[in-house]
Amino acid sequence: MLASRFSVELLSRKPLSGSVHRLRFAPQAPFKWHAGQHVAVGGDGQDLFLPYSIASAYDVRRPGQFELAVAFGAGADGLDALEVGGTLECEGPFGDFVWQTLPSPAALLVGVGTGVAPLRALIEEELARPSPVRLLLIAGHRAPQDVLFANDFAELAAEHARFRFVPTVTSPENAWLGERGRVQARVTAAVSALGPLDAYVCGRLDMVEDVVALLTREGVPVSRIRSEGF
Repeated sequence: MLASRFSVELLSRKPLSGSVHRLRFAPQAPFKWHAGQHVAVGGDGQDLFLPYSIASAYDVRRPGQFELAVAFGAGADGLDALEVGGTLECEGPFGDFVWQTLPSPAALLVGVGTGVAPLRALIEEELARPSPVRLLLIAGHRAPQDVLFANDFAELAAEHARFRFVPTVTSPENAWLGERGRVQARVTAAVSALGPLDAYVCGRLDMVEDVVALLTREGVPVSRIRSEGF
């Protein structure tokens, strides 16, 4: 799958949290990707292109349309000011943070913040297949209102018995009934519960390094771990 430069139109902008927006784009040329890959985004006429993980799987019902989870406020790539109907330039797709060619019986997906974006695409792609692979997503965020794609993941978990969604927050409110603390604290139990697995880890570099170290300590082969840190 060769990377190319193409223009996209912003179809919609919706809040995912107080600081992250869900942006849906339509390419103005044929565009296809593998779940887990990213695009580089630049404003009109800009030479600076910044990478963003694609947060959705390819959908034949809406060919080429894709979503990004963008923390607004940086402004370097023009996404903050881009209005619905506006266009910008993209390059891609890039990256090999994709499903294993021959998957294990289970997959553990661990992400924090916007690192859950490519994991959402991976989960959507896998759940669309007639497959027995069990999926566990551990998603770490600061507060309950920061949990990205919460409704999407909850709906997928309700629809698919083989997918489980576990959000955990480090600064919970008193009313929060879910998991508390960092994602690292749940890795050992997850490996024990799932058995032979593939792991996909994305988010802050320090978290990724911690989780990869934990996974290898628990006996997960390096070849079955895919990670992406920023």
